[in-house]
Amino acid sequence: MSRSHTDPYIIPIKLGIVKSFIVKGEKAVIVDTGYPGQVNKILRCLDRNSIKPEDVSLIVITHGHIDHYGSAEELRTKTGAPVAVHRADAEYLKKGINYIGAPAGLSGRIIKSLFIRTDESVSKPLNPDIVFGDETDLSEFGVEGRVIHTPGHTEGSVSLILSGGEAMVGDLLMGGVVFRKKPCYPLFAADIHKLKQSINRIIQLSPKTIYPSHGGPFRNVKGSRGEIFLKRFLPVS
Repeated sequence: MSRSHTDPYIIPIKLGIVKSFIVKGEKAVIVDTGYPGQVNKILRCLDRNSIKPEDVSLIVITHGHIDHYGSAEELRTKTGAPVAVHRADAEYLKKGINYIGAPAGLSGRIIKSLFIRTDESVSKPLNPDIVFGDETDLSEFGVEGRVIHTPGHTEGSVSLILSGGEAMVGDLLMGGVVFRKKPCYPLFAADIHKLKQSINRIIQLSPKTIYPSHGGPFRNVKGSRGEIFLKRFLPVS
């Protein structure tokens, strides 16, 4: 897929173990906001890229975990942009509940057995401004792309599919603990069957680059070579 002058571009923001992203088109959409207390890093990245806070048209939360929406309320105050989340995760944000889910593999089982004592933790509540369904067009927010429902990691997990061929998948996939460019399942999943279905959906869309929130990105994954690349590491059938 060739890039046109209207295709948006992606600016990753490293926020410790997680990443936020600026998607810049005619306006700017911010994808996820990291843990609480990280809004200044996001604002500095906007400034470095000559993007004014008022140019931010939307804040998309890929799913209802605190490392993805922790700074959303403060960022909303600084930019005036609405916060959007899928309806299936909206109640988690409103109640300030983080549901971790079951381990999706060996690493998740080890981490859960050593460090996590409960499937639910409590954080500061956040009332989203926009609660969307299965698909949302981003063009009204100045970015050529769409948000699609990709459940599995959480019930309300979403991915952004941009007109230039990029897929931003939140925690649907992650980079390996050691090999950050190798795709792996997330540590935890609310529904492993739905997770695999959602990964298959992303593969079938044939993105040229996949941006997870942890590790990555995974490049040159478009077409049959991309399917082979992903399926080499991910048994998604």
